[in-house]
Amino acid sequence: MSSADRISRFLEHIRKCARLLNIMGSDDPIYVFSHIDADGISSAAIMLELLLNLNRPLILRFAHQLIPSIVSEIICDIKPMYLVFLDLGTDIPLKIAKNLKTSRVLIIDHHISSAKRINHDVDICVVNPRDFGIEGGIEISSSGVTYLLARMFSQKIENIEKMATMAVVGAVGDAQDVGVHRSIVGLNRVILDDGKKAGYIDHIHDILMYGRGIKPLYRLLAETYIINVPGVTGSYDGALDFLRRTGIIKSEDDIENVYLDDLTERKKDFLRKKLIEIIMTQYPGRYTIEDIESLLMGEIYVFLKEKRRPFRYARDLAMLLNACGKMRNSDLAMRAILNPEDRKALGEILNMYDRYRAIISNVLRQVDDKVEIIKNIAILNLGDMINEEITGTLASILSTYFNSKCDIVMVIAKSIDNNMKISLRKTIGSKIRSIMPILSKCLESMKDISGGGHESAAGLYVREDLLPTFIEKFAEYAGVQQ
Repeated sequence: MSSADRISRFLEHIRKCARLLNIMGSDDPIYVFSHIDADGISSAAIMLELLLNLNRPLILRFAHQLIPSIVSEIICDIKPMYLVFLDLGTDIPLKIAKNLKTSRVLIIDHHISSAKRINHDVDICVVNPRDFGIEGGIEISSSGVTYLLARMFSQKIENIEKMATMAVVGAVGDAQDVGVHRSIVGLNRVILDDGKKAGYIDHIHDILMYGRGIKPLYRLLAETYIINVPGVTGSYDGALDFLRRTGIIKSEDDIENVYLDDLTERKKDFLRKKLIEIIMTQYPGRYTIEDIESLLMGEIYVFLKEKRRPFRYARDLAMLLNACGKMRNSDLAMRAILNPEDRKALGEILNMYDRYRAIISNVLRQVDDKVEIIKNIAILNLGDMINEEITGTLASILSTYFNSKCDIVMVIAKSIDNNMKISLRKTIGSKIRSIMPILSKCLESMKDISGGGHESAAGLYVREDLLPTFIEKFAEYAGVQQ
């Protein structure tokens, strides 16, 4: 089947699911459960915009992950007539849905799941691109799927294309910018074009640094670890000295109010050349100019109608949403998204982001002392040092740090009810094709564990007393897959 045929069948399926959503909420609130990362929060923002425009009552709840026993207990207390699950996996929501005899349920997801469910009960609708041969790891995220569903109501809702911005945020937040020059691909690209035609999004080829609208230029350079710039990376004083020596910042400039996007194109080009120059000089023979260019430059997604600088770029907004979610305040993120004039919410988010970064920096300073390497896996067990929600962020960062040493990074933290939260990430140069077959074997051979994920990222819960057994089995299965 051609790519066009797969997409056509997927869109037709979404159209059918839109009919189910259209009859939900007429006589009882719709309960929406969503994940807490950038993709989950973006999905929730799109769904909330859709339901509010359809005049449907709703109650939104965020969850870092579905633990069946806990979620089932909550839902049994609520006894909802209408349920929507966003970016929380497919298998567990489907199991919950089948136990609710009187409920209508919509499940939107893009993770790997156990079986195809294109033909389903009329009151249970699963929208997962993988069921149609569309790669949910790189071609579209849950927020993209939610946007395509909302797009089915375009005749009822004006300017629904503005929510394409949130779908792009979800895609880059889930690291789906895997195309040439760190571009998004597949259906994500179709959604990007939708937003571009409507005048909400543009994309430019520019210096690729995370936080360009959040941090002043000297901090942006000092805190960027895409590539190590000697004397600049990790040092505010060094970054400021570099900018002054090159004339990019003048002595009379207010350094806290000079941002990357304040520079002229000529100055940005000069900055790029000077960064390449210092890296080539300090690391002779290690990099070609093309290597450095490919790390420094990429496709940037700009939201044309966004007045708030920190929310102007997709990757920046994804960082802020992730910080809110991991710091257990996804509701604050939603408040800022839905109320652009709420300056107080923006200030609170920026403060939360700084606290989030401080926690991560503190852990990273201790990594070498705390990491244990078993076979091809780097294991960091933090116990109760951090919120369990932060394990995924740390695993993603460490997947770069341990790139040449290991194939998989495992970060562990205490959860509730004697459970341990585990986040898994493939390192960039990993010889392992996918984490999921390894995790699936563990799920099959052990009771009292639950989880899921993508080819390169996964999360699960393990009872604390079973943790050593899980690590042993996972390391064994990972060694076999090499």
